[in-house]
Amino acid sequence: MTKEPRNLLWIIGERGLLGSALIKRYPFHHPHFTLWQPLRPCFEWEQPEILKAQFATQIALFEKQASQFEGWAIIWAAGAGVIGSSESALQGETKNFSVFLDALKTIASGSMEKGSISLASSAGGIWAGAQQFPITENSPECPISEYGRQKLEQEHCLRNLNKEHPKLKVLLARISNLYGPGQKLSKPQGLLSQLCRSVLLKVPLNIFVPLETVRDYIFSEDCAELMLRAIKKHQLSNSYSNPLVKIFASEDPVSITDILGLLHRLTRREPLVSYPHQSFSTQQPKTLSFHSKVLIESFQFKPLVEGLNELLDYQESQLQMGELPFPEAV
Repeated sequence: MTKEPRNLLWIIGERGLLGSALIKRYPFHHPHFTLWQPLRPCFEWEQPEILKAQFATQIALFEKQASQFEGWAIIWAAGAGVIGSSESALQGETKNFSVFLDALKTIASGSMEKGSISLASSAGGIWAGAQQFPITENSPECPISEYGRQKLEQEHCLRNLNKEHPKLKVLLARISNLYGPGQKLSKPQGLLSQLCRSVLLKVPLNIFVPLETVRDYIFSEDCAELMLRAIKKHQLSNSYSNPLVKIFASEDPVSITDILGLLHRLTRREPLVSYPHQSFSTQQPKTLSFHSKVLIESFQFKPLVEGLNELLDYQESQLQMGELPFPEAV
């Protein structure tokens, strides 16, 4: 049988902000990637035994179809944990990832040499304790929260698999602050999405860090596009280290004050904010800025003002349809 000259792509966490952006961007990389869509894509994340069986079933189906292709690629973009999530919840996410890798190693051991796995992780969580900026791929890892420590542990699980299967291509994607339409507003993260909703609904937003706090924000589709490019390059070349650590950031950090000013400019409304004390504010560094030195290429990032405008338009359409959720009381 003649194999398809491309890769079967499996995006795990396809309903999240990054996952949905990857779904939008992968057609621009056809025929290198062909999307695999499981018949039952939803996993029972809170039911370990059921989840383990689901992983085994889906991996077996994936490998069977992948045998018709020259290679395969898996992107792990799943996870609902944030700074402030309980230690048990964060450890549970790491356990789920480990169980997935164990199942993959058992079921697909014969095809590892033609595969690649990419793990979407948090640059901010991993380098939260950094003292020198900008942070690069060579900066020492220094998490200051359980969130960051568990992100590193997930990477460690993938590194161990790579030691057993050195021909498996591994990309450790460390992403700055992701934003864009479709971000879940039920989680205590996504400052830009939360601020946009606050302005549209004219309700105050609790901010647990100083307004001088500086972060790097990258639009979700920009990040997805760059990830797919990086995976493709890593697959096609043996000149890069493996595992490959790559920072995905706009490299244009801004303060919360700057963001409030942009929102006022776009909406002609003064954002309403309050500053209650919260214990996990100590896990948030004042400044985080990044500069990638790996897989450098020319790319035009969406300017923050344009990304915010797109986010406002999206949420305004939700509001008009009665689908913009009102913030829960804190």
